[in-house]
Amino acid sequence: MHKYDKKEFRSLSLPKRYRVVQEEGEYIGVRQLGDHRVHLYAVCGFYVELWILFSIQQIHWIEIQENQSIINEYGSNINVRKDLGLD
Repeated sequence: MHKYDKKEFRSLSLPKRYRVVQEEGEYIGVRQLGDHRVHLYAVCGFYVELWILFSIQQIHWIEIQENQSIINEYGSNINVRKDLGLD
């Protein structure tokens, strides 16, 4: 598989970005923002958000996310004690 850098990834069409995320991405988590469900993936050494308009279950946008405070929001969705069955 081809390892994309950020510039190459940004030059891809939406369907090609989706294919790269599906084939090479590692799922991290999800957050909700307005009418969108936003999924975070680690892809080729960087983070990518996949924005889905949940009212029609359609992918609206796929973009590299570099803002650390936004990336940190996904961590707040993780409850290690609960996930490990300790609660």
